Amino acid sequence: MNTNLIPSKTHAFIDYVAAASLIGVPLLLSGKKKGLETYLPMALGAGVLAQSLFTKYELGVKKKISMPRHLQMDYVQGALLAAAPFLFGFRKKSWIPHVAMGVSELAVAFFSKPYPRTL
Repeated sequence: MNTNLIPSKTHAFIDYVAAASLIGVPLLLSGKKKGLETYLPMALGAGVLAQSLFTKYELGVKKKISMPRHLQMDYVQGALLAAAPFLFGFRKKSWIPHVAMGVSELAVAFFSKPYPRTL
């Protein structure tokens, strides 16, 4: 089964949208009470943004991180985000966005081409 369905340029665009979502959505949904369930996705979003800026793909700026290494980091970030509510005991309602975003990140990494077009 060929899992290389998402071109690296599309993956890069998804990364920037995911970074903005991980940073912005927790602030919008958290209300006055902010804790680990708010700050963890924001930190991961900042990490996704930094990783994207430094990845050797079409929308990378510094191009220091190889695409295979980038995908490995995506797997770790996605798994951490999906598992966080269960590892850290978040409230009942807040687990859904964490798991959804984490599983989405894992799926995008799994279905992405490991090498960009020649840059």
